[in-house]
Amino acid sequence: MVKRKALDKRYIYLRDKQRCFYCGKPLKPGQMTLDHYQPRSKSGTDDYFNLVSSCRLCNKYKKNNIPVDKDEVQLRLFHRAWEDKKLLWEVKGYNKMESGRIISQIDTVTCKGDYSVARNKKQTLYIRNNVVYRMDGDRVKSF
Repeated sequence: MVKRKALDKRYIYLRDKQRCFYCGKPLKPGQMTLDHYQPRSKSGTDDYFNLVSSCRLCNKYKKNNIPVDKDEVQLRLFHRAWEDKKLLWEVKGYNKMESGRIISQIDTVTCKGDYSVARNKKQTLYIRNNVVYRMDGDRVKSF
């Protein structure tokens, strides 16, 4: 059985087109390191939308700095993780169509250390370990 961490790394490696997210250098699987886009030391999580593939040199030079485009990148990677079926929805009472509609309307993602918060104008989602486990806000109407 392949360990979860190995599966995570493989997914991110393929998602990032086998290249360093920062410099674009082609990477072999053994050359890739996982980098927390928002560093763990600054409340970054281990969720897919906060992990990118990196060459060792870029990872070394980035250190624990937060990139200026963090909000845009995390939002894009959040939506990508949902499309790739890597985020799980465990909020009771919502079908696949409703949860997909809520996710598609998310416009901000913020890492808080143990968990992340994703928001739109009406709902707030709470995510831990790539699982949406709670939602606050208005109920989405089914059509």
